[in-house]
Amino acid sequence: MSILSDAFLCGWRVQSEICLPELLPWEDPGAAVDIRIRLGEVPPLQKIVASTRRLTVDDTGLCRLEIPNVVTFSVRDGREIVIDPFTSPDSIELRNYLFGTGLGLVCHQRGVFPLHGSCLQLGEGAVIFSGNSGSGKSTLAAALAHRGYSLMADDVCVITKTNRGWVVLPAFPRVKLLPASLQAIFGVEAEQAGLSLQGKHHFRFEPVRSFARNPVPLEAIYFLERTQNEEPDSIVDVPGLKRLALLESQIFRPRAGNLLGRRASLFRSSAGIAATVPIFELRRNFDLKRIGATIAMLEGAHRVPASFSSWSG
Repeated sequence: MSILSDAFLCGWRVQSEICLPELLPWEDPGAAVDIRIRLGEVPPLQKIVASTRRLTVDDTGLCRLEIPNVVTFSVRDGREIVIDPFTSPDSIELRNYLFGTGLGLVCHQRGVFPLHGSCLQLGEGAVIFSGNSGSGKSTLAAALAHRGYSLMADDVCVITKTNRGWVVLPAFPRVKLLPASLQAIFGVEAEQAGLSLQGKHHFRFEPVRSFARNPVPLEAIYFLERTQNEEPDSIVDVPGLKRLALLESQIFRPRAGNLLGRRASLFRSSAGIAATVPIFELRRNFDLKRIGATIAMLEGAHRVPASFSSWSG
């Protein structure tokens, strides 16, 4: 195996035959390898027990995902990923699927809980912003990262249970921003903002100010909701059963998890998180000019130190 990348992902050591510039380098050469990524042929599965339009699962739990004109890859036991690229293996589009659905499959196979959202460390705890696509998760996360907080994940937030309770495993400091959000947050082009463009609208923060390599206790989950007209932003506690419903609605690639036999496990994790982690609705106006007020409200709610740079939006 020709190693082009020895990298950190969610605390796992990933050795890969393709470059993974989004990830931070691995620092402990004596540690065991958790995930190996290699190039190779990914033929159709023989004993299929479950399938969707793009995903098939065989009787051993091996997953095969086919993205037309981009890549086919297989994921086995959350430990081996075989990539069969249609185009260049250096394609950012290929890596977007690898770090999206591919990471989701790894999570389901390894038995950790993947929540659709963006995550930052605020003070001593991790805060996740979740919600449907287009609800502003990445924009809010980028604004907070620009403020000085450590961006932990975008799109797939990896959660697991420890003797300290539920924690988030940090992935990498990349975020997807549309041009309007980029302009509203930074007021300048990406190159001037200290960001590295990685594919259409994907940016990595450079330098990484305080990226947390260790698991961070999950302090709160916010489900984003849009307010109407001039209604002020607000944080609203979510009642019991609605917490569980919201969590289940935002499991990352839940159908893949169900195909792998994880329906009961995912429900138990959702219920455990709902019972022990504060969950709120963050109701906010989508006017990007008002994002500074949203940040101030969150900083007050989490009593973070006032040592970060002033908001300039």
